[in-house]
Amino acid sequence: MNTASFMADIVRYFIGWWWLAALAGKLRDWPHFRDDLRALLGIAARPAALLAPALILAELLAAALALGIAPPAGMLASLVLMCAFTSVLGYQFFTRAIVRCSCFGKSLRPLSGYDVLRNVLVLLSVAAWLAFAPAVHLPAGESLLAAGLGAWLCVAAIHFHDVVVLARTH
Repeated sequence: MNTASFMADIVRYFIGWWWLAALAGKLRDWPHFRDDLRALLGIAARPAALLAPALILAELLAAALALGIAPPAGMLASLVLMCAFTSVLGYQFFTRAIVRCSCFGKSLRPLSGYDVLRNVLVLLSVAAWLAFAPAVHLPAGESLLAAGLGAWLCVAAIHFHDVVVLARTH
């Protein structure tokens, strides 16, 4: 097994699942996502109604590219999306008292510093993949294992705030 290729595949699958989870959460509660987007960006209803589906399509495209069609293009699109999302969320978090984000569906708690940190870590993992991922393809069995580990990592990252808070209390 080529360890570098295996690690790169885990990251690639992690990012692909990340985007699929994000768009599924947004679609699950579409009106809430659109309203949170409007409030987050301070825009009118009409631009928010146009921007919301564009974001869904961008996430779908990044996931499809990263998961199979063209991984380098998908990871590059992911880097662009993560830079934009992290910049907006970070700016809003540090300049406003309470920020709501429907990144993965309706959330009962406001955005936290852990959420911003998580996004920075995801962004750095994408950048590392782009900088260091070898162009070696894994056998199907190893790639399937990488997909499973990427899914596990995705769930842990989505719930990063809760994981950190839980770890700090024990």
